[in-house]
Amino acid sequence: MLCGIAFGLLSFKTYPSPQKPQLRTIVIDPGHGGFDPGTHGLIAKEKDIALAIALKLGKALQQAFPDVRIVYTRTTDIMPGNKLTVPDGIRYRAELANRSNGDLFICIHCNSNGHPAGGYTVKHFLRYRTIGRGGHKKTVPVYATEWVKNTTRGTTTYIWKSDRNLKKGDAINTAAELRNGENMGDSTGTAFDMSTPEAMMQAQLYEKKYFANSALFGTLVEKEFIKTGRHSYGVQQRQVGIGVLEATGMPSVLIETGFLTNREEEKYLAGSKGQREVARNIVNAVRQYREKL
Repeated sequence: MLCGIAFGLLSFKTYPSPQKPQLRTIVIDPGHGGFDPGTHGLIAKEKDIALAIALKLGKALQQAFPDVRIVYTRTTDIMPGNKLTVPDGIRYRAELANRSNGDLFICIHCNSNGHPAGGYTVKHFLRYRTIGRGGHKKTVPVYATEWVKNTTRGTTTYIWKSDRNLKKGDAINTAAELRNGENMGDSTGTAFDMSTPEAMMQAQLYEKKYFANSALFGTLVEKEFIKTGRHSYGVQQRQVGIGVLEATGMPSVLIETGFLTNREEEKYLAGSKGQREVARNIVNAVRQYREKL
């Protein structure tokens, strides 16, 4: 029944859907930057690796797809927009993507498992023993200390959970409004009042479409990582904690390219060879994504 209603809505002249190239602009967002270093390993910071991979990715995409415009949220070690707070920087990234008429948003990050990079010590309870004499006797625990290598590794691609989220719907509507009047409003370019049932349904339809495309692209990215021998945690949905995915009105992904807390994976991500391979994996995913669109 919903499909019939949706088809009816999209058939009205007030809901135009012109046929245009599916992938004209890709926005690349290197995570963190400037005063915000992100996580860190033994030798590198997340902000630096994210930027290095992003620049290699943009160059490789431009070579592979000369007709696609590449937009970066930053190309140097700054908080995007030279903002003074992380939330302001996140808003700037999303607004830039929406203003740029982005068709795909790719955010590059590195991961951490919450433990110190390389390895850490843990205490294990062994037994209790009694110390002291007479009335001063007491029982105390005895522990053994063990050094544990930090072995968590692998990639994850996050997408925003599709659940009729009004903020995501607002972002979609705003981004569409910026496309020279080609929005979810009428043919004059006026945006819908998001409080109306028609506008909410239209935003939900677009959100489902973008969710499906985000999931498709994320799956292709993770498959490419697996082909090169990387461990993958697959595509995961997030409903909180990733503001750029919520506020971008387009298919969007956040790629955790590996764990800096793992000594070997950090060395791979910090090296030019590893960075080029990660970029190549994503380019291959873009090629397949573009064909499937």
